[in-house]
Amino acid sequence: MTKIGILGGGLAGLSLAYFLEKKGFATEVLETETVCGGLCRSFNKDGFTYDLGGHIVFSKDESTLSLMVKMLGSNKKKLYRNNKVWFKRRFVKYPFENGLSALDKEDIADCLLGFIDNRHAGKPHNFREWLYHTFGDGLADKYLIPYNEKIWNCPTNKMGLEWVERVPKPPVADIVRSALGIETEGYTHQLYFYYPKRGGIQALTDAFRSKLSSVMTGFGVRSVRKAGRKWIVSDGNNDREYDRIVSCLPLVDLVPMLDGVPSSIRSEARGLKYNSLSVVMLGIDRKNLTDKFAVYFPQQEFPFHRVCFHSYMGESYAPRGMSMAVAEITTNPGDGVHELSDRQLVEKVSSGLAREGFIRKGEVCASDVKRMKYAYVVTDLKYSKRLKRLRLYFRSIGLLLCGRFAEHEYLNMDAVIGRARRLAGEIG
Repeated sequence: MTKIGILGGGLAGLSLAYFLEKKGFATEVLETETVCGGLCRSFNKDGFTYDLGGHIVFSKDESTLSLMVKMLGSNKKKLYRNNKVWFKRRFVKYPFENGLSALDKEDIADCLLGFIDNRHAGKPHNFREWLYHTFGDGLADKYLIPYNEKIWNCPTNKMGLEWVERVPKPPVADIVRSALGIETEGYTHQLYFYYPKRGGIQALTDAFRSKLSSVMTGFGVRSVRKAGRKWIVSDGNNDREYDRIVSCLPLVDLVPMLDGVPSSIRSEARGLKYNSLSVVMLGIDRKNLTDKFAVYFPQQEFPFHRVCFHSYMGESYAPRGMSMAVAEITTNPGDGVHELSDRQLVEKVSSGLAREGFIRKGEVCASDVKRMKYAYVVTDLKYSKRLKRLRLYFRSIGLLLCGRFAEHEYLNMDAVIGRARRLAGEIG
């Protein structure tokens, strides 16, 4: 029986092993941490359960959505995605272009006229040009550019166009209706979503793991080499042997582990851009803090770009009579935020939310900080050429890639599972 080694026990690795074992392959998942899950981990602090961001279970792909829901079994509930943008100290419907009637009349006019009488002609060459070309000056300048430059931690004119097909392009009729206060919806496939009743989003990765035959945690891959027809994977002390391997590890980490990689390929891997993520959890000594699930903050004075209120998910996520806010902060070494201590991050988040009236600082009864080195793939202007060369190289040596940072592509959970299913089919 062909034995396949899977490097990395995040959602990609676990779901890939699930699909491969369904096809009769023997698999073994190697995970560095003592707990699987990767970016889909959940944590508990003083009775508050939270995720690394605002993960939800949704998909346009009915088969993928059905699988995720099936994996959760009875541990799921269906919720309305009540998300808002915080703009000039008021809530605006998310996405922003669907909530224009909440703005001041002058701002409404700027957004409406900029969209209808768009003077940005020609072919866009970077993300900023695309935003102007697609939405006009008003929407781009007031929300889309400042918010995207916060989440990507990168000037939008330094970013490529590889992922813009994921940004909905609203029809003129929707923009006009939105400006007049007539209800319109964007991201309709996300309007309702599923979420575990207990355990956070890690309940989903745990469900995949529970169905696997072999998962080895605490195995930090240090080297990968080919020996004849076999692949040898080592953590420096123990060697594991496989007929085939699939890497779900970040490309940036994988390339230095391999023997015989050309210097040009090593250079391309070093050039890949990504963002890290700091997540700050605040336990709040107040019941029913808000009826919102998530709020987006384009303001540059706050380090966080989104705050999710996980107590929205149900009573099991916060102690009785309490609520919770989880702030997401995109960072990179040298940006002035990345180097802040946990205490400083908690202070910045709590003081920012207090200033805007979301909480009172004296209500903060618990806090926690988690940091992830790899969180968001950044598509800079050299992204496509670098990635093409890297993928061609890995294809030439027969080493398969699966997952957000293994493929170095911005994939949501459902897309990760979809890629894993497709790759399992190709292997089969």
